Amino acid sequence: MEEARKLEGHKGSTTCCIASQNRPAFIATADEDGCVCWFDLRCKDKIFTMDVGNGNQISSMCFKPGNEDVVYISLGSEVKCFDVNMVTASKLLHSYNYNKDEINQIACNSKSSFLAAADDSGDVKIIDIRQNRMYKTLRDGHTSICSGAQFIPWRPWEVITGGLDSKLVLWDFSKGRPQKIWDFGTLDTGNKGNTGQCLNPAFVHALAVPDVDVVDKFVKICAVARGDGVVSIINVESDVKTVKSKSSAKPKKGSKSAPKVGGSSADPEIGNQNGGDLHLDHSLGGHTAAVSCVTFSTFGNKGKFIISGGNDKQVKVWDWSKFFIAGETCTGSDFLRSSLSLSRKVNWLCTTPTDSENLVVCDTSKVVKVYTIGLNWTGMALPNKGSDQELGASEKMMESGVPICNICGEQVGLANTNGEVFVACHECNYPLCKNCLDYEIKEGRSACLRCATPYDENENESNHDESNHATMASHLNTAEDVGIHARTVSTVSTVDSEYHDDSGNPIWKNRVESWKEKKNKKKKNKNKTVLQEAEVPPEQQMEEKPQLADAAEPLSRIIPVPKSQITPYRIVIIIRLVVLCLFFHYRVTHPVESAYPLWLISVICEIWFAFSWVLDQFPKWSPINRETYIDRLSARFEREGEPCMLAPVDFFVSTVDPMKEPPLITANTVLSILAVDYPVEKVSCYVSDDGGSMLTFESLAETSEFARKWVPFCKKFSIEPRAPEFYFSQKFDYLKDKVQPSFVKERRAMKREYEEYKVRVNALVAKAQKTPEDGWTMADGTPWPGNNPRDHPGMIQVFLGHSGAHDNEGNELPRLVYVSREKRPGYTHHKKAGAENALIRVSAILTNAPYILNLDCDHYVNNSKAIREAMCFYMDPQVGRDVCYVQFPQRFDGIDKSDRYANRNIVFFDVNMKGLDGIQGPVYVGTGTVFNRQALYGYSPSNLPTIHKSSSSCSCCCRRKKPAKEKDLTEVYRESKREDLNSAIFNLREIENYDEHERSLLISQMSFEKTFGMSSVFIESTLMENGGVPDSANPSTLIREAIHVIGCGYEEKTAWGKEIGWIYGSVTEDILTGFKMQCRGWRSIYCMPLRPAFKGSAPINLSDRLHQVLRWALGSVEIFLSRHCPLWYGFGGGRLKWLQRLAYTNTIVYPFTSLPLIAYCILPAVCLLTGKFIIPTLSNVASILFLALFISIIVTSVLELRWSGIGIEDWWRNEQFWVIGGVSAHLFAVFQGFLKMLAGIDTNFTVTAKAADDGEFGDLYIFKWTTVLIPPTTILIVNLVGVVAGFSDALNKGYEAWGPLFGKVFFSFWVILHLYPFLKGLMGRQNRTPTIVVLWSVLLASVFSLVWVKIDPFVSKDDPSAMVQNCIDIDC
Repeated sequence: MEEARKLEGHKGSTTCCIASQNRPAFIATADEDGCVCWFDLRCKDKIFTMDVGNGNQISSMCFKPGNEDVVYISLGSEVKCFDVNMVTASKLLHSYNYNKDEINQIACNSKSSFLAAADDSGDVKIIDIRQNRMYKTLRDGHTSICSGAQFIPWRPWEVITGGLDSKLVLWDFSKGRPQKIWDFGTLDTGNKGNTGQCLNPAFVHALAVPDVDVVDKFVKICAVARGDGVVSIINVESDVKTVKSKSSAKPKKGSKSAPKVGGSSADPEIGNQNGGDLHLDHSLGGHTAAVSCVTFSTFGNKGKFIISGGNDKQVKVWDWSKFFIAGETCTGSDFLRSSLSLSRKVNWLCTTPTDSENLVVCDTSKVVKVYTIGLNWTGMALPNKGSDQELGASEKMMESGVPICNICGEQVGLANTNGEVFVACHECNYPLCKNCLDYEIKEGRSACLRCATPYDENENESNHDESNHATMASHLNTAEDVGIHARTVSTVSTVDSEYHDDSGNPIWKNRVESWKEKKNKKKKNKNKTVLQEAEVPPEQQMEEKPQLADAAEPLSRIIPVPKSQITPYRIVIIIRLVVLCLFFHYRVTHPVESAYPLWLISVICEIWFAFSWVLDQFPKWSPINRETYIDRLSARFEREGEPCMLAPVDFFVSTVDPMKEPPLITANTVLSILAVDYPVEKVSCYVSDDGGSMLTFESLAETSEFARKWVPFCKKFSIEPRAPEFYFSQKFDYLKDKVQPSFVKERRAMKREYEEYKVRVNALVAKAQKTPEDGWTMADGTPWPGNNPRDHPGMIQVFLGHSGAHDNEGNELPRLVYVSREKRPGYTHHKKAGAENALIRVSAILTNAPYILNLDCDHYVNNSKAIREAMCFYMDPQVGRDVCYVQFPQRFDGIDKSDRYANRNIVFFDVNMKGLDGIQGPVYVGTGTVFNRQALYGYSPSNLPTIHKSSSSCSCCCRRKKPAKEKDLTEVYRESKREDLNSAIFNLREIENYDEHERSLLISQMSFEKTFGMSSVFIESTLMENGGVPDSANPSTLIREAIHVIGCGYEEKTAWGKEIGWIYGSVTEDILTGFKMQCRGWRSIYCMPLRPAFKGSAPINLSDRLHQVLRWALGSVEIFLSRHCPLWYGFGGGRLKWLQRLAYTNTIVYPFTSLPLIAYCILPAVCLLTGKFIIPTLSNVASILFLALFISIIVTSVLELRWSGIGIEDWWRNEQFWVIGGVSAHLFAVFQGFLKMLAGIDTNFTVTAKAADDGEFGDLYIFKWTTVLIPPTTILIVNLVGVVAGFSDALNKGYEAWGPLFGKVFFSFWVILHLYPFLKGLMGRQNRTPTIVVLWSVLLASVFSLVWVKIDPFVSKDDPSAMVQNCIDIDC
């Protein structure tokens, strides 16, 4: 067998490949990054590349039979169809989004009319590709993942599928039902002849069927790649015909089971059973691990050979035809014709219809290999004649420990004739062969992929020359290097001693050790070098190689919205703005004299709505998406054999009242944190108990004990989510992707452990319902310090730590710390913001991680890799320098499917936040946020220019425009305002080079105590930009110092809550805190991983939801009336971008929209009751203007839905609740905010439960009366009465009144439709009668009653006097 040809061009691992039948030299290969590379095997390089996946993995490809210019590609749950120009480019023809889960394989039938797509849900979608529509869904055939699908060429209406339930199913897809099912699991159980692997189940990983021209020459079969290492050849026609008789027929030798050959010294003869099945297992020389792919040969005698690849890194070529030829007998050795050993697991195989017998192999590397197979050998495939020496060299090379190239998967080769192994990077010894190194440099990537050290190109060139010279001298390889990536094993000497030194150690390992010693010497002499720097010549100072982080691959990337989506969106926004101006010009210049007050009110409301729309719309001008690469993060900072360099993270969980926030919910949040996929020594969890409850303390003690069992279980089986309550309550196949035999048993045991743990916690809750008269006492008999929640000392308890706390398997656990800050009468404690600031100080004393993640007690970690997602931004030197926090979207459990009250806030989290991410970053939403600790301390970003002290004297300059000659004075003023925003007094960089004595003097001189408080240990921790416990702190004093910094008087006369930490002054401290950071020049990042990072709970009944919105709106009003109002705060600093300021302005003024909104919702009813209207009779031009406005509103919404990907139902729920909240909670927030901020009166609205309901989402139907419900209820009643009155008036006035009635009723129905969810919540279930039925019944009954009275059939038409009298009675 000739050496493999390497096809390079992919940036990710290759996943699949296809070969053209009409163009024998053309092949297409795909990778996990969504790229398709086209190659012509007659050429040296690739033809062109298609980026079709936008970073998503391509799982399968196929040509359109009869027209190979059309190719189908599956990625995720989507199938894309492209018109491929083999020379330059491609064009997207169609996109099919019918599958609900990730697609594993697609296939076209021979008539090019149908396409089958098998996905992870077990379903198979049959798509009519001629009419571009869904034809049929094949379901209930597989109980697990459907891994493959192929059409039967000789049966035009049948398709065969395989899955991870060990089943092979033959379907009649015209009827949508199975014709025949082969179950390999039950087949192998009762078959003693089966010699497959007993540890691996017989999953069907792949299957292949021959083409029509092959069927004419051979038997109609199907080849199946199984997970137990067996390749099964199923005689489809024979099995279908003998379905009824197969149960009673005796299995013949060599059929229906794997032929047993390995049991004797001589291969027994296997009879020709034309009509039986053949199973090729490892006893016949087959695979020793799962078979991942299988295909029929297209070269030579087409279809004669079956080629299989597996996870054992082997490729096998089987001659299956003899078994099915009548009158022939064969032995086990007759089947296996060739075997090829690789260095990586095989993903996909295909062959080209050429005389050269090319086999294309896609493995887990980035390089595609093309092998030329010679099938004239007998027995196993061996190298060609004259290559024995090469084989021996290769084997010795493997034995000597020569590393494997991390790109192509081959040995890196030797650097020169001395037997030294080639090394690309001398800093980290990243294994890379010479050919891959040349390709990397050619592509512009001139730095090491692992450590970012630049490659020494001169050394590589010299090594390359030496290698070529050695190759020619050895005469072991006569082939010339023509640019094809070929292995250099031919340059390796066959003498084994050349690879080892005198002591028997591999030479390359000794070289590595010597490099490490040199590196350590450099570190030890670093301080001496600094002292002698002035005396060292510049030439010697440049000896050490610089670390260029810019050359490293980024850990994340920005994915802008495609121009085809964002450009029309922006154009429509501008058009809508122009139309609005023309609309207001018409409205102002055409008043309605007969209803002037109504017209004036409507115009004022409309102007405010337009202003509000501008504030909301333009921050969404440049939305972006982001993608992270956590694999690169691990490769860069978690190198094998070296200490982990990932940054530590402190988790904050805050709770107050365990009766309102159940301890079990808080415990689940803590357990999900302790089990995150992050190094345990880097994780610390701090739980703030602001109520000082003994129940919280005891439940946390129980949680710490249960964590010793739960954490190792999660990490062993990689389960998601890692909150036990939500994991065990999920309705899904928990066996999916689980291969460990012990999983089911351990899961069952863990579920029982959790239920016992729940019983213990519930017992604590039941015990805490009644407080003893003398208060609670601890186990040792001492009174609980927090018996009085408003008057108790500070408490800290370390439950778990990095030393001494181990799980049941002996592994260390993350640190778990209970904190309850001191509470005393007469002090303002600032609720959640004050508790978070106390946690900042405690964590700085004990662990001082550079990053902080805060969670509400009801928000658990749903994605164990969420911290790694955030670190992809912080630990990227090009991205993380000025990032103050990484915000994750909020996702919720337990919400009704229709999301009646817009609890998910999809529009805000998936539209507005993406838009802000394209400006200066999203706003802080209170939970699910990873903070930069230095940003919380009030420091400015390190990349901002240093502010000089001399500028502070000019802070009194006025803001009027200055002439050009006074430009310097203006700059001085701007710098002075920046200094005012920077609460840390000076930048960290100014003092980091001072020694300990000078630093202590500077701390005293610059009044750090006035900023951070009276704690020298804490102050010193703030100066450590990269975190860590201060070296000067004595460990014995840490706890005492931690107790000191959570004292109730510690923050007095400091900047806490004013300039540093969480900012006080509003119940929505989150918006205020993020706003202050971004005013200092920081930016934030929005991270939306595919699996939601965190999930929480939300109130789902109407009253609780409105009070939640009331609290948010009240906080916005408080900020509006404070000195931090975005309308005027921070203008002098110039660090907050204008669109970002516009967004913050929108967050504080939106509650005031309630006033014009209520007026506008009442106007339709007033118009109906009075018979007047706010719009005059429309001319043609005015009609066109109104129509353009409505069309622009609709098109803007449609285009927004298009680029954001949200559904129309989510958008409509958001519109409805905007009206519901605006006419209720927002109005009361404005009222309460003015009373609180201006008059000092704090009002509360009571909530009284009136009714409840059982069953799923029972809380949804709970009705709680509150005064917040009065305004929307009034608006509903008034509009309903107005509709009835309008119809009554139209009936009295005749047909000429129906035209004006239409416009009035339209606006009234607009109000009723927006308030419909409120009406449903107000009425509850109504004995299961839908609310819409009740609503329409009332309206129609009223209208028909009026019509009935109008026509009055009981009035005699012959008696005019009676009719007149009746009409008079009616009028009265």
